[in-house]
Amino acid sequence: MRILLTNDDGYNQPGLVVLENLLKHDHEIWVVAPLHHCSGTSHALGLYSSMELKEEGFRKWSLEGTPTDCVKIALMEVMKDNPPDLLISGINPGANLANNVFYSGTVAAATEAALWDISSIAISVQVTTSNRKPFFRTASSVLESLMEKGIAGKIPEGTILNINVPEVEPDEIAGMKWTKMARFATDISFRQLEPGRVFAYDRYRSVPVVDPRDSDVDAISRSMGSLTLLDSNRTSSAVPPDLELADGGI
Repeated sequence: MRILLTNDDGYNQPGLVVLENLLKHDHEIWVVAPLHHCSGTSHALGLYSSMELKEEGFRKWSLEGTPTDCVKIALMEVMKDNPPDLLISGINPGANLANNVFYSGTVAAATEAALWDISSIAISVQVTTSNRKPFFRTASSVLESLMEKGIAGKIPEGTILNINVPEVEPDEIAGMKWTKMARFATDISFRQLEPGRVFAYDRYRSVPVVDPRDSDVDAISRSMGSLTLLDSNRTSSAVPPDLELADGGI
């Protein structure tokens, strides 16, 4: 299988290297990933600056752009004659759960591939403190198990498989579960570095969710791997309000 790898942390970061080492023996691996750290950039594009594409090794490039830029340039330039069968974005150090899905460059890269009908996976591992190393080996084991089960060929067209892995050793994971995306009940708070003037996000503080049942947040809290199918088509399934709309004007 031809697999395109990317992330939002940088082409040489440990999570991406773990993915390469896991998959390179059985698959044809291509890497196009950001030159710099792009966490939290969501689906941003580098529209107002030039982007240098630099070859970093065999079938491996860095791009001075966002994760979405990386996927676009991979599909339209680098791999235009050899399109990927699958895109995997990650392994991100830090879970992408609930509202954070909308801000995630990791998930955005996978979403961009799904928009072009390429099977895509975003994979992240929970990190709750800044001084603890991410459990990349656990995430790698989860992905390896799913690949052995043929997950790459079972992802519905136009969707993204968002995988989140708990902060435990591989033999301590309590199973895998299909989940829904939770919604945080409150927003992440700010820390005041200089009162009233300099602020920073309080990244490692947990916040409650509106309804934890069957959610990604609940699964991770119980040391389970969370598998969530996200739709690249953002049209709501809600019934539109009853309005009289004219055909020839407003």
